[in-house]
Amino acid sequence: MPDYRKKRRNRIFSSPSRPKTATRAKSGGEDIKMTPDGGKRAVKPKAESNMKVVRGRKLEQKKKLTGFSAFAAVVLILVLVFQLILPAGIIQTVSNTVAVIGSGSYPIELESNDTLSVVPMGTYYYVLSDTGLCAYSNSGKELFKYSHGFENPVLKTSKWGALLYGQGGTQVNIFTLKGLKKTVDTEKNVICAAISNSGAYALVTESDTYACTVSVYNKYDKNLYEWYSAEDVVNNVAISPNTKKIAVSTFSASGGEFNSKVSVLNFKSATPEFSEEFSETLVYDINTVATSRFSVVTSNGSEFVKWNKYAKSEYKSDYNISILRAASHETVAVWRRESDPQDNKITVFSKTGKLKYEFEFKGIISDIRLFGGHIYCMSDTEIYLLGSDGTVLRTATCGFGGVALTVTGTNTVCVITDNKIEKIKLEEEAAK
Repeated sequence: MPDYRKKRRNRIFSSPSRPKTATRAKSGGEDIKMTPDGGKRAVKPKAESNMKVVRGRKLEQKKKLTGFSAFAAVVLILVLVFQLILPAGIIQTVSNTVAVIGSGSYPIELESNDTLSVVPMGTYYYVLSDTGLCAYSNSGKELFKYSHGFENPVLKTSKWGALLYGQGGTQVNIFTLKGLKKTVDTEKNVICAAISNSGAYALVTESDTYACTVSVYNKYDKNLYEWYSAEDVVNNVAISPNTKKIAVSTFSASGGEFNSKVSVLNFKSATPEFSEEFSETLVYDINTVATSRFSVVTSNGSEFVKWNKYAKSEYKSDYNISILRAASHETVAVWRRESDPQDNKITVFSKTGKLKYEFEFKGIISDIRLFGGHIYCMSDTEIYLLGSDGTVLRTATCGFGGVALTVTGTNTVCVITDNKIEKIKLEEEAAK
C-alpha cells in the first residue's frame, strides 16, 4: 500500500515561502506615502517630453514653387524686353556677339580682283567682291568666307545677318556670322531684295502675268505676304522693323522720262495705305534707317518717312546724290556737282531726318562714314577726320587704290582696296 504519511521538507533546499503582502495604510481612502522630510508630500518632477511636432512638406513645396514661378516670370519678362530692345533679338544678338570674340591681324589679303561694297555693322563688317563675300571683326578676325559665283552680286544687310543674290538670277543666299545659313531658290529671276533685323526677307521677282511679284517670308521661310505690281516694276523694297509692312518703289517710263512712286503696304491688305509720286526722277534707294523711319533717296533729294503716321522730313539739293550712309543714330550724305566731282556738300541728318549740319568739301570723296559724332572721309590718298563745321581734326595717308572705308575704333580706320585690307591710325592735325 502506498505510504500516505506527511513528508518532511528540508528547509534548506526547499523554496522560500511567499512574502506577505504589505498592508496599505488607509486614511480617507487615499494612500499616504511617508517621506523623511517630516511628512511633506513629495513633488514628482516633470518628465521631459521627447515628442516633436513634424510639419508636412506641402507648405515648403508650395513656397519653393512660388519662388520658382516668380523667378521664371522675371526671366521671361527680361527675355521679352531684350527681344524688343535688341534689333536682331536676344538669341541672334548673343550669337553675333560670341562670333566676334577673338582677334586677328592686319593687313588682310583678299582673294579677289574687284571690291564691290563694304558694309560696317558696328563691331564687324562685310566685304563683297566679284568672287566672294567675307566678314571680319574690327580686330581683324575672319568670321566667314564664301565664294558666291554670281555675275552681278548684290548685298543687303541687317543686324540679323546678310542676304546675297545675283541680280537676274534665281538663287538667294542668307548668312549669319557663322557663314551660309540657307539657300533659297526662286522660280523667276530676282530683281531686288531686302532683309530685316528680325531675319525676315523680301524678294522681288519677275512674273509671267504681272510686272513683278513681291514675296515676304519670316526667318523660318514661312510666307507672310505677297503683292503683285500689275504695270510698274519694283526696283527697291524695305521691311518695317515689326515685320508687318513693306515699302516699295516702282517706276515707269513716259515721254522719255522716268516717273516713280513709293508705296507702303500693310500685310492686311493689297491696297497701299500710303503712297507718294516722284515726277521725272528715279528712286535710287529705300532703306530702313531707324526703328520708326525709312529713307527714300532720289537724284537730288532725300526723305525720312515714319512707318506709322507717315510724317516726313525732306531735303532738296542743287547737287546730285553721290553717297548716303546710315549709322545708328545719324545719316551722312554726299552731294556732288554734276559738272565738277571735286565740288561736294556734306550733310548730316538726325535719326528723325532733320538736318543737323552741312558744309562744303573740295576734293573727290571715295567714301565717308560716321563714328563717335565725327565724320571720317576718304579722299584720294588721304583720310580726314572732320568736325561738324568741316574742320580737319586728324589725317592719315592711305596710298592709292582705296575703294571703301570702315571705322574700327576712335581715330582708327580700315581702308579696303581690291585685294587688301589695311589698318590705319589717324594722327592729330598739326596747327598751321
